Order: sequence, then structure tokens, then C-alpha cells
Amino acid sequence: MTGMGITVAVVLALGLLGLVFWKGGGTYLKFRGKRVVACPETKQHAAVELAAGRAAVTAFFGEPALRLRDCSRWSERGPCGQDCLRQIEAAPEECLLRTILTNWYREKECTCCGQPIGEINWIQHKPCLMSPDLRICAWSDFRPEHIPQVLETHRPVCWNCLIAETHTW
Repeated sequence: MTGMGITVAVVLALGLLGLVFWKGGGTYLKFRGKRVVACPETKQHAAVELAAGRAAVTAFFGEPALRLRDCSRWSERGPCGQDCLRQIEAAPEECLLRTILTNWYREKECTCCGQPIGEINWIQHKPCLMSPDLRICAWSDFRPEHIPQVLETHRPVCWNCLIAETHTW
């Protein structure tokens, strides 16, 4: 193979690899993360995770094939027909737990200081909650499938007040 042939082969291989990463990577990012759906069988909230890697691979050949990787209801009910996938297909971002929480905090003020919660940094400065009995609660205190009920009873607390309330000098 000549130098020109090798160059063309490398460019084609890199282009194909780029296409795979672009299509598959975008699909993986779109379908990763915990989601909260209404279980069609029990009508209760369930926390689910998609097999995002599988969706990414199948997206390269057409529409991504969605399957659950995990469901909070499986421990008590066993595997199911995965009918909840229709909810995710209809609104993949809206049932994402991070989206649910971001939307809930939007335009809310901190219960402690009264300041707007503002833009949320989910990596470094997660806001938290105040329970009805005035305890500061972190999101890790709750199972994802319980979040819809928690949002009905708890109030928002900003990062600064979380630090001020929980830090011991």
C-alpha cells in the first residue's frame, strides 16, 4: 500500500470512528442517568436506568433500542414487560431525575435566607431540602422513586445555607 493509500485509509477510519462517537456518544449521554416514571402495572413511582450503552450501539444502525438496565420495582416484583419505556420515549429529558429536580428548584427561593436558588451546579454545590420538621436533608437521604412525594412536602434550601446550617466551627 502506498503512502497515499495509507493516508486515505486512516482518514476514512478516523471519519468512521468520529461518526460512531458522534452518533453513539450523543445517544449514550441522552439516555444515561436515573429517571422516575409511573409504573404502568402498579401506578407507583419507580426509579429506572436505561441500558445507555445498548441504546448507543443500536443508534448507529437506526433508532436506539431502549431497554431497562435497572428498576427499583424489580426487587419486589421481578422483571416486567418494560411498558414504562413508552414514557421515556415520549419525554426522555422530562423524566430524568436531574431535570425533575432542576425544574422544581427553578424560580424558587431558599427557605432559610430568602434568596433565589438560581442556577444549580449539580457537581459541586447541590441545593438541599428542609423537611416539615425543619431538618436539613440532602438528596442522598432519599430513594429516587420517593422524590415526587418529597417535593410535595419539603422546601428548598440553597447551598450557602446548607453549609451555614451544617458546618461546625
